[in-house]
Amino acid sequence: MKQFSCTIILFLCFGLTVMAGQQSWTKKLSKAVFTLKTFSADGELLGSTSGFFVGEHGEAVSSYAPFKSAAKAVVIDEAGKEWDVEKILGANETYDVIKFRVAIKKSQSVELATVNPTVNTNCWVLPYKGAKSLVQTTILKTEKFNTDYTYFTMSLRSSLDLVGCPLVDETGKVLGLIQPKNSEGDTLAYAVGAPFAEQLKMTGLSLNDPALRAVHIKKAIPEDLNQAQLMLLIAASQDSLTCTTIISDFLSQFPKEPDGYVSRAQQSYSYGRYDEALQDINKAYELSPQPNYLYQKGTILFAQDKYAEAYDLYQSLFDSPVRSAELFYMASQCKAKQNDSIAQQALLDSCVAQFSRPLLKEVAPYLLVRAEVRLNAKRYRDAVVDLNDYEQLMKTQLNDNFYYIRYQAEVGGRLFQQALNDIEKAIELAPQNEFYYAEKALLLVRVGMYDEAITTSKTLVQMQPTYSDGYLFLGLSQCLKGDKAEGIANLQKAKELGDTQAEGFIQKYQ
Repeated sequence: MKQFSCTIILFLCFGLTVMAGQQSWTKKLSKAVFTLKTFSADGELLGSTSGFFVGEHGEAVSSYAPFKSAAKAVVIDEAGKEWDVEKILGANETYDVIKFRVAIKKSQSVELATVNPTVNTNCWVLPYKGAKSLVQTTILKTEKFNTDYTYFTMSLRSSLDLVGCPLVDETGKVLGLIQPKNSEGDTLAYAVGAPFAEQLKMTGLSLNDPALRAVHIKKAIPEDLNQAQLMLLIAASQDSLTCTTIISDFLSQFPKEPDGYVSRAQQSYSYGRYDEALQDINKAYELSPQPNYLYQKGTILFAQDKYAEAYDLYQSLFDSPVRSAELFYMASQCKAKQNDSIAQQALLDSCVAQFSRPLLKEVAPYLLVRAEVRLNAKRYRDAVVDLNDYEQLMKTQLNDNFYYIRYQAEVGGRLFQQALNDIEKAIELAPQNEFYYAEKALLLVRVGMYDEAITTSKTLVQMQPTYSDGYLFLGLSQCLKGDKAEGIANLQKAKELGDTQAEGFIQKYQ
């Protein structure tokens, strides 16, 4: 009987010792646990859960699920004070965890366990305001995931909603974060290792992460500069608000890095805020005097109609690492705006000279521009050379307008057979465009192919009976062939339709 009484006393003493041990950390740990609420953009409550601080400056972890579609979230600490969730620091939808920063100057954080308990070890779950209501549980299974982290399965019959609460060992160190049960009435509980939740972070690719894109709360900039620069690059393809926010946060976090100023300059440029863009690109160059920043400055000056200043900048870069076809092209555009066609042509020659043969498609736009400039300068055969090269590169993408342009150059260069081939190709691609038939008829008259000119002109008259050119070229062809009676009649018809040239031909062939 005495032995039995001693056993009871020892058991009670052990229980009191354990409870005393628990009391030493539960009061402190409970200050780190909070309840959380998420809301949609229009203020509708989306969900609630628990969570806990893992850092002293508001860093916290919780369940991811309530954050889906959320535009706002608040945490309510043990004292009942409400704090906004300021930024998302990372998320993993598969394991239903999210890390974020709360807008609080100092937070009571938990201490993470460095050693995992063995199977059948007792642990505790600490609910929100749960210093006096610890829920005991037993570890049934531990599994490794992602190499370094542990997933816990436990026995737990509590009716409390414990999702997001910390799983704690007997020393008060946090093992994991409680996850939802698999089904209603499930007597098992699950927790993802707290170190996994704590290590979540933003990377350069996080803006494309579906889990993070589903959360509409501001995202943090990665702490690593290289990752932050990658995020800045990706932000350019996001919506304007996201892009603006990322740029602003990057500048706040990395004020001595030029990338943020360059990105803001590019954004300002796209909105036509050229003075702001110029100010930022100048700041970027001040921090890091790179020639590509001068090139961008030249582009801004060009947009401000400061063509002389822009050209001087471009010219200073001709022998720099940014020497390129685009650089010479932009310089040529400056000269075009200053009506210096000779310098424009020389610069376009330098532009195309940046490519070696066999030519690739990258040169095609420059060939087309140079061909147009040569055409305007009456360098017809040179224009044809460029257009022939362009055709070889872009054969499957050519339209009727291309063949008409080359037709004009060929006519100017007295390459009549090639011109006839091209105007026929234009007609083939746009058979309802009566203008091309008129051009073909004119060329046929010019080269003395009167029968073909008559046939083409008749087709034009059928297509557009009120179009004077059809009658003009028909009448002219007939007169030149010797059929003056019909020819003059058709020239008279052209005159009646308003053609000013018809009268001169009538007087000539009467």
